[in-house]
Amino acid sequence: MDFCVHIGFGADWVLQKQHEHDLPVVKIKEMLLEQFGEHAEVTKQSLVELAIVLKGITDIKDEVVRIGFQAVAELYPELGEDAHEAEDDGLVICSGDLCAVWAVDCDDEGRESPSVTTQNLIQALHGWDEFKQICWEIVDIAPQIRKYGTFESFLFQNYLFSVNDGWGLSTALGYLARLMEELGLITFAGNKKPVELRLTVKSEPGRYTLAEAFDILRGDEDKNRLICFDISEFMDNSREEELKQFLKDLVSLESHYIFAFRIPFIEPESLKHMKDTISDILFVRTISVPPAGDGELWDCARESLEKYGLILSENTKPVFFARLSKEKSDGRFYGMQTVRKLVCEIIWLKHKADAKLYDDSEGRCEPAKEITAEDIGGLCNQFENSNKKGLDELAEMIGMEEIRDRIVEIVSQVKLAMANDNMEKPCLHMRFVGAPGTGKTTVARLVGKIFAEEGILRNGYFFEHTARDLCGEYIGQTAPKTAAICRDAYGSVLFIDEAYALYAGDDRTSDYGKEALTTLVSEMENHRSDMVVIMAGYKDDMHKLMEGNAGLRSRMPFLLEFKSYTKEQLLEIFLLMARRHFRCEDSLVAAAKEFFDKLDPAYMSSMDFSNARFVRNLYERTWSKAAVRMQISGAKEIVLTGEDLIVAAADREFSERLTVKKSIGF
Repeated sequence: MDFCVHIGFGADWVLQKQHEHDLPVVKIKEMLLEQFGEHAEVTKQSLVELAIVLKGITDIKDEVVRIGFQAVAELYPELGEDAHEAEDDGLVICSGDLCAVWAVDCDDEGRESPSVTTQNLIQALHGWDEFKQICWEIVDIAPQIRKYGTFESFLFQNYLFSVNDGWGLSTALGYLARLMEELGLITFAGNKKPVELRLTVKSEPGRYTLAEAFDILRGDEDKNRLICFDISEFMDNSREEELKQFLKDLVSLESHYIFAFRIPFIEPESLKHMKDTISDILFVRTISVPPAGDGELWDCARESLEKYGLILSENTKPVFFARLSKEKSDGRFYGMQTVRKLVCEIIWLKHKADAKLYDDSEGRCEPAKEITAEDIGGLCNQFENSNKKGLDELAEMIGMEEIRDRIVEIVSQVKLAMANDNMEKPCLHMRFVGAPGTGKTTVARLVGKIFAEEGILRNGYFFEHTARDLCGEYIGQTAPKTAAICRDAYGSVLFIDEAYALYAGDDRTSDYGKEALTTLVSEMENHRSDMVVIMAGYKDDMHKLMEGNAGLRSRMPFLLEFKSYTKEQLLEIFLLMARRHFRCEDSLVAAAKEFFDKLDPAYMSSMDFSNARFVRNLYERTWSKAAVRMQISGAKEIVLTGEDLIVAAADREFSERLTVKKSIGF
């Protein structure tokens, strides 16, 4: 009998051995190759895993596993101390999370049993527990179906997936089809992959109406395939009859296809309603896939990188989570698909960092396997790996003296309550009120850093969303979406900009907003000491929001008012931006002072004025004018001059904001 023995090590444990001459996988490989000689062939080797096919040996599989672990324990005695055996379709010997050894059957060519491989792939799916349960049920029942020929009962079973975009539906469908074929339950036409069709009310590219989808199936000559329909647009009660008629049409094709249906991840009550709608006509099983939290996404990224022999250091978490927050901030996040994209970016950034430090042609040492925050700082341009304390950074911000004093008071109050068992821990949630561009987002980010430094929050990461991000597109989607956003922010700061939008809008969006608020208030109460929710907006709008929800004001005890900047402060901010990146002539200071002195007070007090954002736009326009001047003159360095600002300020969006439209220079 041929076996493939696998030996896997914990990434953190391997990292501790990275300075040894040979890594554990290499040492174990050499020992086993020496022991089994010509019978052994290495089929996989990475930083944390080794796979060796053993051909024509007389040992039973369990004995092979024991031999493998004995080799491990001989080289690393500490791994043998807590070893234990587990039976799970074969012997597995484990040492906590540090090491595991197991073996699987192989065919004559040394390939692992296809069904075992498929089941292993299914088992490795993150968050698909209900799917796995159904798959194992199919594996258990398959012999009975084959024995008694009851294939029809299996073919008439369909599936309803409640899963968000990007969370691996296509992968799961492929594994399901592969499992069915390997178990001898169905032969799919031409070994074709599952087909996914997104259904829509009106025909458009890449989407199909119900009639068009049915015509596609009816005209399909091959048949015998797994078809998945995305029926998200038909979740509304007003579309229920159309959907039921489509399901009735599918009944005539049940003997030729296995049908699956996909909707977004929704709350259980709404999912039950959708299942009941389909179950009126078709036999359907439900599979709900909750969105993974940021911790699970981090684990997935680490596992993916380990396949390339790379280890993601713990100190990369802040930049990784900052990028995740940015990916989610537009309300469209594609789960594992996004993680795969980030993994590719991380690998590229790691290679760039190593290229600057190492030159293989000169015989220097190999780059480190560990990926650090310094390697991937470019993963998120909003991430700054500053060595300064959060309160020091806040003190350097212009016009934030009162805000800093208030945050120092809050920190003192919270720490006192935490140290006194007789005092109730206060809610940490806050309201930031003020005009746009007054520093609310920047300060909210620093609150997370300060609270983490002071031991108030365990992580202190920053998650930014607008109010609309909390609302779903379909009935039943809002509550789980809001809960998932909150779950990401446990131990950190959840910043909700334009929060009043949760209480505004037309009847339907207002209903979704109120549902989001209800869920949010519950999360705020349940995690009052482990999450900081900061809502931001105009003062009047935030007042209306508090008045509209009785439980909200009491759960957000801290109110911080961000005042609009004065002309002098706007000038100071402009010069700070300019001097941070460029050399500046004295003429720039004079021209900037003249410009801000002439800003129209009526415009500065209007809702159209964006404070520091207005300043940033002027600064970026100024240095872009300087860049053009540099290219024309052939200069090698950009030096900002007063003339650059004068040319920039002449643009209409700036010149119209001055009290005197025509003057020297402007």
